[in-house]
Amino acid sequence: MTVVVRVGLLDSALDSGLSDAVYATSGTAPLDADARGHGSQIARCVLAHAPQARLAVAQVFGSSRETTVDAVLDGLYWLIGQGVQLINMSFGMPSATRRLAQACRDAADAGIVLVASAPARGAPVYPAAFAHCIAVTGDARCAAGDVSWLATAVADFGTHPLIEPGRPEHGGGASIATARMSGLIAALLAQGVASDDLRARLQRAAIHVGPERRHA
Repeated sequence: MTVVVRVGLLDSALDSGLSDAVYATSGTAPLDADARGHGSQIARCVLAHAPQARLAVAQVFGSSRETTVDAVLDGLYWLIGQGVQLINMSFGMPSATRRLAQACRDAADAGIVLVASAPARGAPVYPAAFAHCIAVTGDARCAAGDVSWLATAVADFGTHPLIEPGRPEHGGGASIATARMSGLIAALLAQGVASDDLRARLQRAAIHVGPERRHA
């Protein structure tokens, strides 16, 4: 038997076609004002793997992919107050702040699973690099629903990176992979898997171990 899982999104507003899946929103835009489409893409990728999930949306991005640490902090604490079990953060910041680290620690202490985007290679980004977060990047070896266990300096896991499987012209990347991973994790939570067991379950489910070697 599966249960409803409450998933928090730190992203942009969503379009009105997703209203049935949303139980709470915070931000300045109404539910039909997703100008860039990113928040809606993220939500649909989560729901593709966890259709039973219900979403709380903290709007921290507007028409651009720029935000402030204060907006992210406000969104995180609002989502904690909404009783979410998982927070998807499909973005990365080049440097850490003490306040962001504390907010992620507070969310983890509340029992919330944190899933954040990481690059496939290069320097770590935040919040993905915090110990309390599951860091996810795109892995072209993975089909939709597959997991790779990367264990690199920047990413814990990878999964399918495309918005639409088989349609690379429609885009994708680490942020989409992160949303898909959030959906896969939400499905595990709905099955009763404890949050403390998630990393081990994902490792056992991995069909690829180690990073892609594109130039081997």
